[in-house]
Amino acid sequence: MNPFRPHLYDDFKDRRYAALFLATLATCLGLLILGVIVFAVAASYGVQKYFTIMLPGIGLLAVAWIWRVVRRVRANHRQQLRNSPLSRDELRVARSKLRNGMKPFGRPAPPAPDTDLKY
Repeated sequence: MNPFRPHLYDDFKDRRYAALFLATLATCLGLLILGVIVFAVAASYGVQKYFTIMLPGIGLLAVAWIWRVVRRVRANHRQQLRNSPLSRDELRVARSKLRNGMKPFGRPAPPAPDTDLKY
């Protein structure tokens, strides 16, 4: 029997969304399990009748927390892209420009003509 995951997106040309799909699937299953746990805890404390009233507030807090985490990750990603390290070639070119005082590279001077005509 073939495994499920390797052949999940074999029929589709664009495979970039496989990780997104699997992450979304795992998140939905995790939220379902978390909901069951929260409901079981609420039932054990006897606050089942208030659970449906508290659910929208809990949802809003969760959305606000997720939004904050997403914004922080995006800011960190932008910061990393802004200060990316230079490659060896880029460092070599930058050093040579600093050494030459930002003068453009010119052609080397042609060799002096041979004026010694003694044969």
